[in-house]
This record gives sequence, structure tokens and C-alpha cells, in this order.
Amino acid sequence: MDTNSLSFDSFRGPKYRRLYEALDRAIRSGLLKPGAKLPPVRDLAWQLKITPGTVARAYQLATDDGLLEATVGRGTFVRSTERSLANMPINFIAQGGDSELLNFRNGHTVEVGQSEVITDLTREILDTKSIEFGQYVRDEAMRGCRVLANKWLRAHGVSGNAEDLVLTHGAHSAVMVALNAILHGKEPVIVTTNLVYPGFRQSARISRATLIGVDSDGEGLLPDELEQVCRSHRPQALLVSSNVHNPTCVATSRDRRLAIAALARKYDFQIIEDDVYGTLITSRPDGFDQFCPERTWHATSLSKCLAAGLRIGFLQCPPQQGELGIRVMQGMSLSISQLLTRLVERLFETGVVDDFTHRIASDNTARVEIARTVLKDWNVQSQYGVNLVWIRKPDRWTSGAFLGACEKSGVLVAPGDSFTIPGNPAPNSVRLTLSGAPDYQSLRAGLDAINDTLASAPRLMLA
Repeated sequence: MDTNSLSFDSFRGPKYRRLYEALDRAIRSGLLKPGAKLPPVRDLAWQLKITPGTVARAYQLATDDGLLEATVGRGTFVRSTERSLANMPINFIAQGGDSELLNFRNGHTVEVGQSEVITDLTREILDTKSIEFGQYVRDEAMRGCRVLANKWLRAHGVSGNAEDLVLTHGAHSAVMVALNAILHGKEPVIVTTNLVYPGFRQSARISRATLIGVDSDGEGLLPDELEQVCRSHRPQALLVSSNVHNPTCVATSRDRRLAIAALARKYDFQIIEDDVYGTLITSRPDGFDQFCPERTWHATSLSKCLAAGLRIGFLQCPPQQGELGIRVMQGMSLSISQLLTRLVERLFETGVVDDFTHRIASDNTARVEIARTVLKDWNVQSQYGVNLVWIRKPDRWTSGAFLGACEKSGVLVAPGDSFTIPGNPAPNSVRLTLSGAPDYQSLRAGLDAINDTLASAPRLMLA
């Protein structure tokens, strides 16, 4: 292999990141063909006059992002496009195998009676025989749903009008629409937090974009580090969850939001705010739509506050960008089901959405209280109304050993490394989704099992 194709002098940042970006560029440009074998770590390190550890870290990052594949005994190869897409995980956090286990790993919407109401409303709509299932849905037929969704968002403090709202297949779909509307060029860059919802990594990969993480603290993303990334990489978009960060539950402070909005204007990047939990918290702070409305794309859905299985989302675009968003959505999936849009209209008209949002938030709060009590020794991070908690485990527990011990105790949890951008250190923490338990009794039993596992960390072995 000609190592001239891996010249990374034009990139900035740590050497491993610069080598990763050189690999990415060489693969995208065709200088490195699918199936091409890369030199062993030590050989490439010698050729490039860098340390083997730097090469190994760049190889690992490129492998995690689907650019390369490593086979024991054979070496490291450029992965073909077909295999890269085929090997993308369908589940962002792998499902556990045993249905008997309490699933605190994956997201659910707690059941408080909404399924029966949704079923009854669906039956009523079908009984009217007013839906023409043989016809594609035209955009004007979805206007009623868009108007009601926009009214609901404005009631929760989100600015914008119905003409700039796009109906999508959930918040993840809304994020994809925003990315496709924003990103341009051969090598776009997206910035997010170092710890991030795994679906964001998937979105970046599908968009053929480079995802760069920025450190955060208890007030949210660090503006100084964001500015450094802006100077080095000129990102086109910032992808954030400022009201409830998944997985840490941190809420970004107002001062941080103002600073980030100023940087967005200074370096001309767009902000995609994923706010699926925003309607569940007691008081939603001013979002980026209030500080820089001309560049904020607000993505949310009914998944967390009503029913995950509905798969309906909303993207509130910046002013005069709604038509662009609608065209992108049409390019992705033509339209939303007419039955679904009619059902969502009825859910808004009858007050079902607000009613069950309140019920679900109250139930989530009760579960958080139980978790804070049972897990009081483990630095629980949470927000009332939200079904997530983030806890730190003892350093003596490795991620794999802890997950295995929890499974033996009958529970599944999401390890911190599931939320880490490749190339960054994984936190010694776990996320729990409290709605995985059907009732408070089983929730407490599952949390007791986790607490006992945390308290029984294995002793360090000394040589």
C-alpha cells in the first residue's frame, strides 16, 4: 500500500484522529479500494514515523465506524460498502436474549392505559371508512395533523409555525431529515457530546459524516472545547439533547445554551435539538429555538410521552425551511400513513396526548424516586418525569463482568461504553431504563438485584 495516501498533515487534532481521517478520506476517494489489505500496525507505524499505539487506535476507530474490518490471523482490510451497510446493527443497544429477564437496557413507554385508548380511537377511524388506502397521501391531507402538532409544541414552549413542521417516523427519523437537509459536500462533520445516544452514531454513519465528540460536565457541553472543534473541523451541524441528555440525564444550563448559540452564529453551523423527553419534564427551559431560531431544527415525537409503537415524530424546522424538510422527508419515505396521521389528529383533538403525558411523567417520577432510594450509594443522576437513571459502578467491575453478573441476577442494563464515540474513553457507568419493569414491585426487585451486584464488586487480583 502506498502510504502517501495516508498523509495526515492537512488534518488537525491528535495523531490517531488525523490518521483515522486520512484513512476515511483515502477510502472515500477510492485510493484505498474495498478489500485492500492494510499494513500491520508496527509496519505502518514505522513507515509514518509514529507510535504503534497511535496506529492501533486509528485502526480501532475506523473498524468501529465500519470503514475497516479486522480478522485474527489475516490482518486488517478495507470493508466493502455492501458489507459495511449490511453489518450496521439494527438495534442501537443490543437486546438481551432471555424474555424472562427484566429489561432495563432498552427504551420503553410505561403502560398506563394508553394502548386501550389508542386501539379504540383507531377502531373508530376505521369504522368511518373515510381513509382511501389505495391512494398515496398528499401533503395537504397531512396539514391538519401538522397544525395540531405545531400547536402542541408551541404549548410546550417550542417556537415556529405549522408550515415549517415536518411529520416523520419518530424523532430518529426527524434527526435524519434534518441531517439530510443540512449536510453538504464530500466530508461533512457533525459535533455532539462524547457520550451520546447510539442512534446518533448510526445517523452520522448513514449520512457519510464524521462524528466528533466534545466533553461535557454537569451544565452540559463545554463551549471552549466546542470552539476548538469548530476551528479545527468546521462542523456543519451540532447534534444535542439539551433538556435531557441521554444517557446522563444532564440538563444544559441557560448560560451554556447562550454560549453555544453564539458559537453557532460565529462558525455558521446548524443545531439539531433532539427533545424527545422535553414534554415530560416539569418546566421545559428555553431551547435553542429561542436563542438562534434561524438555525435550530427541533426534533421530537410521541414515543416517550405517549407510545413508542406509534412511530410518529415532528421536526420543527427554522423559518422558511419547512418546504425543504418536507421534500427531504418525501425523498426518504414519500409520506406518513394516512391512518397514522388521522389517529394522531384524534389523539390531539381529544386531549389524549396531554392526559397520558401527565400520567407517564408521574409514573416515571415515582420510579425515579424508587431508584434514588434503592441505589442511593451509587451517585444516581436522573430527572423527575424521565424514565432514565445513570449510575457509576465501582472501578473493580469491568463492563463485561458487570453485565454478566446482572444477567445472572435477572436484569439487563446498558453499559457506558454503548454510548461512547469510538476513540474516547468509556465511563465506568451504566444506564437503566426504569420502564422496563411492568410494576413498582418488580422494579424494586430488579433494582435490589443491581444494588447487590454493585456492592459485591470482585476484589482486585494482585500478581
